[in-house]
Amino acid sequence: MGKCIPITDKDNLWSFCPNVPAAILFAVLFALTSGAHIFQAHHYKTPFCWAIIMGALWEMISFVIRVPSIYNPTSLGLYNPWFLLFLLAPLWINAFCYMLLGRMVFQYLPDRKLYKLRAQRMALCFVVLDIVSFIIQIGGGLLVLSKNVQTKQTGLHIYTAGLALQEFFIFVFVFLVFSFQRRLKHEAGPEARRKAKKLLITMYLSLALISIRILYRLLEFASSFTSKLTQELWYHEVWQYCFDALPMFLALVLFNVIHPGTLIPGDKSKFIVPVGTELSGHEKTENSSNEAVMVERSA
Repeated sequence: MGKCIPITDKDNLWSFCPNVPAAILFAVLFALTSGAHIFQAHHYKTPFCWAIIMGALWEMISFVIRVPSIYNPTSLGLYNPWFLLFLLAPLWINAFCYMLLGRMVFQYLPDRKLYKLRAQRMALCFVVLDIVSFIIQIGGGLLVLSKNVQTKQTGLHIYTAGLALQEFFIFVFVFLVFSFQRRLKHEAGPEARRKAKKLLITMYLSLALISIRILYRLLEFASSFTSKLTQELWYHEVWQYCFDALPMFLALVLFNVIHPGTLIPGDKSKFIVPVGTELSGHEKTENSSNEAVMVERSA
């Protein structure tokens, strides 16, 4: 155990007596999945996996910093970084799901569109929405770090608004995933459906784990600090591991087991139309060359 001081001490930044071995364990676990994702992204030549790598690294770094913070419970220089990284890391994993669906639409649907929205633009739109949620949550998270009770409460309200917005975007996104799945049954061949099904199941599970984590944070922060539920969640470390750290670790491992690079490797994970592939009218207008057309986007 680290250095525990009474939670009533005004200088103590922790609301419980944190466990050092648990922090070390999860630092190691996140390091392992981070290393695996870096290797897989390089091996399968899928540069868009940088998003999930960022999520894994932020989780790992947060727990690495958490250990010395436990031994120095009054140090803002240690507590603030781990707290913000831990709160915001899941947004990278969320963004990765958005980026992955765009590539699946491009790879498996003949017109490379969903609801008349091109795969590249669809992925970019949801990444932008994720960034909006990110900005709101980081703004609220910074205010939560304040020692002023009123400022902290305002920060909690802002952060929970960002969480609610993130979950709303996930619901809209899941609707698009369902639509993609329906079209896949009628417009793709057996092999394409088989590959896409693996990625879809992995994506659904990952989004479910992210949603569990969002629900936990909403329940933890949405009420006032005087409510019994908030006190239970806020003053007991075990819930952080059960409903935040563990779900995010499992979400990362899911994409290690069913890595997109095994099914959409190399150039197929980029928005590239191969030579000889029939283009839509709009694409023909934009691409007059008979050479391979690269339309890769950062998303």
